[in-house]
Amino acid sequence: MSQPPIYVPLERREVEQCLGNRLPARVGRPVLRVPADAETQTGGVCVFPTEGQPGWLFYLLDGLIYEQDAGAVDETLAALIPGSVLETVPGEIPAEVPPSPYPSDPPWDPPGLRADAPTE
Repeated sequence: MSQPPIYVPLERREVEQCLGNRLPARVGRPVLRVPADAETQTGGVCVFPTEGQPGWLFYLLDGLIYEQDAGAVDETLAALIPGSVLETVPGEIPAEVPPSPYPSDPPWDPPGLRADAPTE
């Protein structure tokens, strides 16, 4: 049997800062609801996916674990937290935004960096 999760209470402001641009959660993305009787509803939950190895800390805000760098929010994580329920953020998924005519991500060729670019 794997080690049970460890709940770590943290200040709400700290958790919000750690989650950063992942708040608010995007529509259609997975979230994991921890049991209402868990030791804390805002803080962290340390889970141990591999026996004898260090655990992973997932930030918890108002009883929900949102997507974050610690790992995937999926059935595997739900299995490590007894009583948790995997859900999807409800709402209408917005239509895709048309691509910008201005490149913001590579590959792009700024003037002067290409060998075949005209010189002044």
